[in-house]
Amino acid sequence: MKKTVLYIIIVLFLFLLSLGIQFAINMQINPLPQRPSGPYNSGGGDRLLYYFYKTSKGEALPEGIVLTDEFINSELSGTFDYINGRYDVADFRVQALVRFYLSFKDELNPDTQEDIKRVLLDFKYWMDQGGEDSMCYWSENHQILFASSEYLVGQTFPDEIFTVDGKTGAEHMEMAERRINAWMEQRYLYGFTEWYSNNYYPEDIAPMSNIIQFSNNSTMVSRMKIIMDLLWYDMASQSFKYEGVDPVTFLPRTYYIFVSSSGRMYSDNRVSDDHGNRMRPFIDYVMQPLETKDLANSWFTSSSGFFNSFRQMSEATDDFGNPYYIVPEVIKEIFDDASSEKIIRSTQSLNVEELKGEGLLGLEDHQIMMQWNMEAFSNPAVVDNTINYMSKHNMFRNDFLNDFKLVNLWPLRLFNLLGWVSETLQPSTNGVAIERANVYTYKTPYYSMHTAQAYQPGEYADQHAISQINLTNQVSIFTTQPAKIPRRSGTPTYWTGNGRQGYLVQEKNVSIQIYQPPTKVGFMEPMIMKEMTHVYFPYQLFDEVDETRLEEGYIFGRVGAAMIAIKARYALEFVPFEISNQEGDRDDLLVRGSVKDTITEKYDLVQKGVGDHYFVIELSDTTTESFGAFISRFLSNTITYNKAEHSVTYQTVLNQTSQISTLKAIYATSFSVNNQILDLEYLRFEGPYVAPLGIQRKPETIIFELNSRRLTLNYQNLTRTVV
Repeated sequence: MKKTVLYIIIVLFLFLLSLGIQFAINMQINPLPQRPSGPYNSGGGDRLLYYFYKTSKGEALPEGIVLTDEFINSELSGTFDYINGRYDVADFRVQALVRFYLSFKDELNPDTQEDIKRVLLDFKYWMDQGGEDSMCYWSENHQILFASSEYLVGQTFPDEIFTVDGKTGAEHMEMAERRINAWMEQRYLYGFTEWYSNNYYPEDIAPMSNIIQFSNNSTMVSRMKIIMDLLWYDMASQSFKYEGVDPVTFLPRTYYIFVSSSGRMYSDNRVSDDHGNRMRPFIDYVMQPLETKDLANSWFTSSSGFFNSFRQMSEATDDFGNPYYIVPEVIKEIFDDASSEKIIRSTQSLNVEELKGEGLLGLEDHQIMMQWNMEAFSNPAVVDNTINYMSKHNMFRNDFLNDFKLVNLWPLRLFNLLGWVSETLQPSTNGVAIERANVYTYKTPYYSMHTAQAYQPGEYADQHAISQINLTNQVSIFTTQPAKIPRRSGTPTYWTGNGRQGYLVQEKNVSIQIYQPPTKVGFMEPMIMKEMTHVYFPYQLFDEVDETRLEEGYIFGRVGAAMIAIKARYALEFVPFEISNQEGDRDDLLVRGSVKDTITEKYDLVQKGVGDHYFVIELSDTTTESFGAFISRFLSNTITYNKAEHSVTYQTVLNQTSQISTLKAIYATSFSVNNQILDLEYLRFEGPYVAPLGIQRKPETIIFELNSRRLTLNYQNLTRTVV
C-alpha cells in the first residue's frame, strides 16, 4: 500500500514538474514585433504603381515627381525593408509590388528589376512555409492577398527557388492555386465572412483584380470574375444612394453610401461615408467616373495600391482587345434603383457549429482557412485545431497568437481537454469569431437602416458592426456597448465593436435594440464598462436637434429631409467634447482618417443604469411629416418594457403603411410583428433583385435581375452570363 501511495506521489510530482517546466518554457516565448520599431514609409511601391500608370496614360504627375532611377529606388527602399522584415500587412505591399513588376518591369533599370525579383522570391506566402513572424495570414482578405501574389510570382518565375522553403516557383504556384480555389469556393457557397466591410473589401478586390488580369489559368480567372460580381452585388445592394453636395465645389453630387452592418469595421468606417468608406473611389469610378474625376479626394488622384489594382485591371485589355472585367450592368442598375423603398435580406458566412457538417473542421488548408477567416481560434469546436496548427508551424511567437502559449500544455492536448477548458471558462477570445449574419437592409431615398438580426446576443464581441443608420454622406448613427476606455492594441474598444453583443432587430424603418451590459469581467477580458451603452450622435452635423427630453431618454434629430427619433430606457446624456476628445475616451474614432477635422462638438450620447438597456429607434422623412409632427407622433407611440421578460414592445405606423403595427423583441428569444414571430434566419439572397422565392444558401445558380438586365452565375459550371 505504501509503495502504491509513493508511486502515485512520484507520478503526480513528475506530472506537475513537467507541466511547470513546459509552462515556464512557454512563458519565455516572446512575440515578434508587428511593426518596425522606428518610423517607416512602406507605401513607395503603391505610389510608383500610380505614377507609372499616369505616365503610361499621358497624364501629368504630381508636382515635383520625376521618375528617375534614384527616385524609384528611394521609393522602393521602404517597401523592400517592410516586406523583408515580414511585418504585418506586408502582403498589402507585396500585392502592389507584384502588379508594378508585371506591368512596368520593362521600364525599370535591370538592377531594380532584379531587386524586386529578389524581394518577391524571399517572401513568405503562407503559414506552413517556415520562419517566424507576426504577419496576419488568416483573415479573409489576407488569405487572398498572400495566395494571389504567391501564384503570380510562381507563374512569373516557375524555375526559380523561393528561399523560404527551397521550393520552385511552379511548386508555389500549385500550392497557391489550391488556396485560391478554396477561397473562391467558400465565398460562392457561404458569402463573405467580413460581410459588407467597407474597410476590408478593398483588400479583397485588389488581389482578385491581379488574378483576373495576370493569371494564365482561364478556369481560375472565370471563377474569380464570378466572385468579383458577388462582391459588387454586395456593395450595390447595401449602398444608400444619396443626392448631396460636394464639400469643396458645393456642386450637386451623388453619393453611394456603402456603410452597412458588417463583420469587421472600425469606428471611423462607421461614422460616415465621407470618413470611413474605403470603397468610395471604387464605386465612384464605376458609377460616375466623369462626374467625380475632378472632385477633392477623387479616385483619379488616389495612390492606393488597392484601388489602382482594380482601376488598371478594369482599363486593361487582353490580346484580343477585350476588357478583362466590366462590372455587369444589372449591378449598376441596382446601385441606381430609384424604388421608394427597398427591403433586402441576405445571409453571410457560417456559425462555428456548422463547420463540422460542412467538412470544414480540421487542419487541411481549406479547413483552417474557413476556421481562421472567421477568426475562430479558441471556441470549443476549433481550439484543438488551433493549438495543433500553431504547434506544427511554430507560430507562438506571432504577436496575434502569442497568448495561446498559455494553454499549449501537453496534458490538455493529449487528452483533448482544450475544448472542455474553452467551454468551461468561456474566454473573451471566443467572441472574436465572425459568425453567420442574417442582414436586414431597409432603404428609402432619404435614409438607410441595416441590422444583422439577433446576432449572437450576450456574447463577447470584437469588430462586429451589428446595426447601422445612414442619413447623409456625413451623418451616420450607431449604438454600442463599449468594451473599455484605456487604449491598447486590439479590439473591441470604446467605439469599435461591443463589450457584449446586444439583441438588435429591425423591421422596415424601426429598430429595437436590447443590451445587457456586463457586471463583471469575463475570463481573459481586460476590463468592462459596467451599466453603460451609448449612441454615436454627431450633434453639430444635424440641422435640428431636440434634446429637451434627454432625462426621459428621448432625442430627435433632422438633417436635410431625414429624421431620427431615439428612446432609451434610462436618461441620455452627452459627454462634453473636451472629455470625449481625450485619449482613451475617443478611442480611434477621432484618430483614424480625418474625422477629427469634422467632429469638433459633442457626439457621445450615453445611457447608464442597472439591468437591461434598450433603444427604440425610428426613422422618417419630411416628405411624410414635419419634424414637429414626427416628434409628437413618436412621443405618443406606446413603448412598453417588461423587466421580467426582458422585452420591449413598440407600437407605431411603419413607413409606407397605414395601420398601427406592434413590434415586440424578447431578449435572445424572439422578434414579432403583430404577434407573428419572424424567422430571422434568411436565405443567401432575398429581395427585389432575385426570384420571389429567393436564392438558397450554398446555391448552384445565382441570378440577379433588374430593369431587363440580368446576371447569371454558376461557379461549378463556369457560367457567367451578362444580359
